Amino acid sequence: MPTVQQIHPDVTAVSTFNDVLGVGMLAINSFVLHAEQSMIIDSGTTADSEQMVATLLEVIDPASVRWLWITHTDADHIGGVHLLLDRCPNMSVITNFVGFVKMGTHAPIPLRRVHLLNPGEHLDLGDRTVVAIRPPLFDAPETMGLHDPVSGAFFSSDCFGALLPSGLHSLDELAPGQLLAAQKLWMALDTPWVHSVDRKQFQNDIDTIAALKPSMILSGHLPPAYGHIDAHLAGLAAGPDADPFVGPNQADLDAILGR
Repeated sequence: MPTVQQIHPDVTAVSTFNDVLGVGMLAINSFVLHAEQSMIIDSGTTADSEQMVATLLEVIDPASVRWLWITHTDADHIGGVHLLLDRCPNMSVITNFVGFVKMGTHAPIPLRRVHLLNPGEHLDLGDRTVVAIRPPLFDAPETMGLHDPVSGAFFSSDCFGALLPSGLHSLDELAPGQLLAAQKLWMALDTPWVHSVDRKQFQNDIDTIAALKPSMILSGHLPPAYGHIDAHLAGLAAGPDADPFVGPNQADLDAILGR
């Protein structure tokens, strides 16, 4: 069952966990940003979409949901899109042109319920204005995170994610150095191009996030990260030096299956 965590008066996290074949446990987060025009950020996987959407709509009245922000169109972020469209009559889906086209290949969204936004553009939520930001690392070209100036949260999509040893709800449960190792593994797995990145440009992208002075980082695949933002950014900068990820092969799968 999805779990609910109130991480700020304006922000609620709804999380599930997925076991990545012995490599680690992956948090899959959706968020509710409670604003004058309230917003859901991402909608979980297809496999648990009914439970995820039901839980999200226990957190917020369906009639008050104005926006669904899709950080990117991977299956673990768009599972509940159509259920939410059905149950939230005033909701529009925020994506960019590439995201809209990609969703159209398997789960088209009515054009009248789409709001196209590009990185660097702003959206007025009535009591605040959020800005779309492409995070320094991403695994899909349409990826857009966002920064909320009221809560101070940077919603970072897959960036800053980690494969953890168990389903954790707090980073305080990790030993020193454990988070960095887990994030380096995730960077190598999810964004293997980090090993060949232009380091100067990569650091410039990290500095763009630092300039926001976020109070917390809310990744789609990490428990909420409060404070110590400089350490998280430094960890991100270590991505190019991470060991390349080599996944289990058929012999490993046979061993798991007892063949």
